[in-house]
Amino acid sequence: MKKILLLLFLTPFLIQAQQSYDSLRNEQSKQIEQLVQQCNKLQQQNNDFQNRLSRLEQNTNLIVTKLSLTDANVANVDEKYSLRLSETDEQLTLATTAVEETGARQKNSIIWGLIIAIVLAMVSAVVYFLLHKRITKKGDDIELLRARADDLNRQMVERMDKELEELQKIAENIHLPQQESSQTTEQSEPDHSLVKALADRITFMEMTLFRMDSSVKGHKQLSKSIKSMKDNLLANGYELVDMLGKDYDEGMKVIASFLVDETLDEGKQIITSITKPQINYKGKMIQAAQITVSQNI
Repeated sequence: MKKILLLLFLTPFLIQAQQSYDSLRNEQSKQIEQLVQQCNKLQQQNNDFQNRLSRLEQNTNLIVTKLSLTDANVANVDEKYSLRLSETDEQLTLATTAVEETGARQKNSIIWGLIIAIVLAMVSAVVYFLLHKRITKKGDDIELLRARADDLNRQMVERMDKELEELQKIAENIHLPQQESSQTTEQSEPDHSLVKALADRITFMEMTLFRMDSSVKGHKQLSKSIKSMKDNLLANGYELVDMLGKDYDEGMKVIASFLVDETLDEGKQIITSITKPQINYKGKMIQAAQITVSQNI
């Protein structure tokens, strides 16, 4: 009889606890759904940004090619100029020698020798002026191309900085649903889709900074912000394994593609690109890395 009365007394509390549990679970589901929607929106923005960045990279490659061609042209002009000056000096020397040898005997030859020397000197001056002007113009073109390349790098840094602020806002909320879900069920596997999307964006930014000149304004600040975001993920159990620029080992659990790079030391294999990073959650790998390896074998 006492057990029945006790059960009747506890029944309202049990019903209220169950209702609280259902309400908390529904609220968690709504938060997860909102984060997934934000992730999808961010992924769409990511695709647009990648397209724009691809065009910027193509423009940058074109500018670098033009710079190389311009440097080659300048070197060629400088070589031609040096050769012409050398030829002019030789001709002047020969003319002077001829004048000295025949000076006593042929007055007319002396006059013609002087005229030739003067003409050659004038030609040399004209050639020097024209070549100097052309080299100066080429130098101005090089500076203009470099300024355009710096401007493209600055635009990329500014866009990445804005996107990084949005990623940080989303990353700050990653731990909330996980902590709350741990109070309700300890055995259920959390949804890693949002973290994987963030990891892909972080890796893409690291790749962009890796290929960019570190002297570009904002490069150092972006690198610090990316490290801070990775530390935040690590504090919540997610580790983004650093592979970029490191030696490749055939024992790695990765999806790898290989490129030949004869500038490397013979037998060397270096990870030069990461499409998807390796993600470990609480020490367990939940995503294998997709990498590109440059090698000289």
